Amino acid sequence: MNRSILKSMIPALIGGGCLLAATSGWSADFTLRAAAFTKEVPLPGGATANVHMWGFALDGGPVTSPGPALVVPPTDTVLNITLQNDLSVPISLVIPNQNGYLRGGPAEHVTFTDPQGRTRARSFVKQTEPGASVTYTWNNVTPGTYLYFSGTHSALQVQMGLYGLLKKDAPALAGQEAYPGVSYGSEVAWIFGEIDFDVHAAVEAGTYGTTIKSMIHSVPEVYLLNGEPLTLGTIPGGLTAPTLVRMLNACYDERIPVVSGHHLELIAEDGRPYPYPRVENAVNLPSLKTRDARLGPLATGASFYDRRTLSLP
Repeated sequence: MNRSILKSMIPALIGGGCLLAATSGWSADFTLRAAAFTKEVPLPGGATANVHMWGFALDGGPVTSPGPALVVPPTDTVLNITLQNDLSVPISLVIPNQNGYLRGGPAEHVTFTDPQGRTRARSFVKQTEPGASVTYTWNNVTPGTYLYFSGTHSALQVQMGLYGLLKKDAPALAGQEAYPGVSYGSEVAWIFGEIDFDVHAAVEAGTYGTTIKSMIHSVPEVYLLNGEPLTLGTIPGGLTAPTLVRMLNACYDERIPVVSGHHLELIAEDGRPYPYPRVENAVNLPSLKTRDARLGPLATGASFYDRRTLSLP
């Protein structure tokens, strides 16, 4: 090849190479701040309870539980979450079944020795100490519905409110696809949670570990759906395409969502598509798991409830 022509092509080749490198490694970047807040919870009979909660805020937004939904664009393959800890205890961040968690550096997990001399896990990943910030990275992010939550003393910290939804759709030429070839028109998220008033009061008073020694015998007084007391919910009608139902369980025990008079076409579990859809009326949703389903399209509206809490009026 003529040397002068080759020299003239070099800038274009370099530029094209940089473009390819950039498009193959686009990243979604979020900053989550963990902090305490007071939640006003409605009670039967019109009363309310002020509950000490922990939650997440996105950048400078309000602290909530569940935390803000983190939406990864379909073309992004890298996820960076910087966790800022404004609580008085160490916390961390895990996303079960999400690919490519990048380990590295000291203290990738934390253990302790119990009174019987056994080594026990305190944190599944590196901790973020009070007043500090740590970035957690996943470098092969796959489509799906995922529950993010604190991986440090999860039984307590999820109960206190440190959890939320992370989702990513599959790239599609037209419309929306939850997974390759699985299209939908609209979507809803059902994030199940719970509150044990005694646990929250003990954490606020600094007596957790003495007045209440563990979460083994926790008995929730209030079950939550998307952060509010769980009641009979509705799904609108008049839809011409299936609704994607993202179900996430941040409770200590299983939940069983049911859509009255309809079956759900289950398509995935923990972000992994099933080889073939499963059709169910009552969906078993174990603790700290997610399941995706399609519903409809519905000509008229439908109601849904959790069979475990007998939420029908």
